[in-house]
Amino acid sequence: MKQRLIYAAVVAACTWQSNAQTEQTLEHIEVIAPMHSPLDIKMDPKATRQPLPAQDGADLLSSIAGFSLVKKGGASSDPVFRGMAGSRINIVTDGGVALGGCGGRMDPPTAYITPQTYDTLTVIKGPQTVLYGPGNSAATVVFERESERLLESGITGFANTTLGEFGRTILNSDIKAGTKEYFARVAASYSEADDYQDGNGIDIHSAYKKWNLDTQFAYTPDDNSLYSISLGRSDGEVAYADRMMDGSLFDRTQIALKLEKYELDGLIDSAEVSIYYNNIDHIMDNHSLRQFMPNMMMKNPTSSNPDRKTAGAKVLLTSELNEKVSLSYGADHQQNRHRLRISRDHFTTPVDSLVRTETAEFKQTGLFAELEYGLSSNSQWVTGLRIDDWEATDRRQTRSVMMQVIPNPTADLTRDDTLISGFTRYQAQSSNDSYYIGIGRTERFPDYWELMGGGRGAVDSPSAFLVDHETTDQLDIGWLGQSTSFTHSVSLFFNRIDNYLLTDNLYQKMDMASKVTRNIDAQTYGFEAESRYQISKHFSATASINYVRGENRTDNIALAQQPPLQARVALSYIKEKWQFGSLWRVVQRQHRVAIGQGNIAGQDVSPSHGFGTLALNTSYEYTSDLVFSLGVDNLFDKAYAEHLSRSGAMVGGYPQTAKVNEAGRTLWLNMNWQF
Repeated sequence: MKQRLIYAAVVAACTWQSNAQTEQTLEHIEVIAPMHSPLDIKMDPKATRQPLPAQDGADLLSSIAGFSLVKKGGASSDPVFRGMAGSRINIVTDGGVALGGCGGRMDPPTAYITPQTYDTLTVIKGPQTVLYGPGNSAATVVFERESERLLESGITGFANTTLGEFGRTILNSDIKAGTKEYFARVAASYSEADDYQDGNGIDIHSAYKKWNLDTQFAYTPDDNSLYSISLGRSDGEVAYADRMMDGSLFDRTQIALKLEKYELDGLIDSAEVSIYYNNIDHIMDNHSLRQFMPNMMMKNPTSSNPDRKTAGAKVLLTSELNEKVSLSYGADHQQNRHRLRISRDHFTTPVDSLVRTETAEFKQTGLFAELEYGLSSNSQWVTGLRIDDWEATDRRQTRSVMMQVIPNPTADLTRDDTLISGFTRYQAQSSNDSYYIGIGRTERFPDYWELMGGGRGAVDSPSAFLVDHETTDQLDIGWLGQSTSFTHSVSLFFNRIDNYLLTDNLYQKMDMASKVTRNIDAQTYGFEAESRYQISKHFSATASINYVRGENRTDNIALAQQPPLQARVALSYIKEKWQFGSLWRVVQRQHRVAIGQGNIAGQDVSPSHGFGTLALNTSYEYTSDLVFSLGVDNLFDKAYAEHLSRSGAMVGGYPQTAKVNEAGRTLWLNMNWQF
């Protein structure tokens, strides 16, 4: 059963939009993602957005208050929410999970997501659900494709094209055809870009090419049944400005089966069963996308080829026990295997001629239940619990420490953990307001990158395989209010994290600095707020602000990799078939840093300066189905870098920058056609 808080908030937002609706149907360019509820955000990934329309999942998430990006160049950024990154953000795509293979996070899960090929994006803040798998201490992010039965035979579709400076080209299409009983869907995209220039006119090593093709074939015998199979393929190449290697292969193969039945008789009202398989094959090298330059670490053309096979299944059942009580419950399972092969001289011994060696294996099985109890006609108590059994095996036989290869002390060792997570929440609604207060707890198993990635060890061992799991206890409070002209939303959070998994590149061990994963105690707190005001029939304004502060309570210093205070102000004017808009983004300086410390996505490099950027956009509705948009980002060609951006690396033929700077002034044109 859908949570009444979300339903009431969406109704309130839609009512406000209806009251403020003008004669024309033109959709304005979205520059600040709307907070339809204090608990979650639901948005349309196909809508045109500014800055420059998103080319991967992380780009799209950056338009949501509370999200930041760890930038490495033009693509494959790592998302950060409320100062938390990596597996603290649970990312689900069509019920499945795709895990990257690169030990240096070249390919986070969002790198394999093309937003415009999905129908909805939902972000659930904090540990306030147990239905989507383990590990959501920061948030749960769900990309979904709608699979409703067609009302009549026919074809529906979507096509989108974006052209921009620095060779930016994006082509997206999504076509669905069929009858009431059957349909087929094909979603495809292609995107590419050359190296961009920052505000100083400096070329940034950032070119990329990516494509994907996802298909779905479904049988819908009635309004309450779905049987479907999905097949997906994608690949690409990405240049990075923050490291000595680039990504020359991002091969993805995905298969998924889904069964959905609704309005069943008996105790069970609905049942959803999904099975998925993902294979990620990734190659990083120092010669395909850049001029090869020998160095102490890599004297010859080198290629590293990790791969990751992930398979899983989920059963979700719902039962309406009575008028006041509904229960969602089920089980999920996931297992993945990581392998690696490396050629130290690719032209003499090509990497694809070598045998892959298994490095790690993970297994997780979870049981979960989420109950909603109606306290009154406009208030509910919602609570959930999940138990996860984890098993991980270290298959590495050796470790490289200080340029020396030594035996791995945890070779072939298996560790088991049974972890418990849950939440409880009170929520209420009225004609103009909705709010909630909830407490959640997440026990998170260390991920591959914390245990084995990046050549890390532990404080007392060359291997980090036995570091403790992480426990987050969090308080969440949210409120959304609306009137004829105003909509306001505020979310606040405070947490304590026991055994926080900190990646530390400068830890003093045995009289020398080492890269380690170590457990500390930490806390973070902050807020996200948004306000929308319909000034007149044609003119509206939107503002958002978000802040987070983190403390490393073990070392009594700032918690690393925390984004600074950020505010956005957007204005929009709609008249007949035209829309004009602006986005002013202001980011405060960040002086609270811990150099060399951070998470699997990045470590603090230095304090950062504040900055502000201005973007303008306009759109024209040629017909009700065809809209053209024009925009310019970073209007004043400012040279700047995000605080969480990685440090710049020395790349042959490119000037080295302290951090990976953002693009300078960028003009773009977009066409959106729905049929």
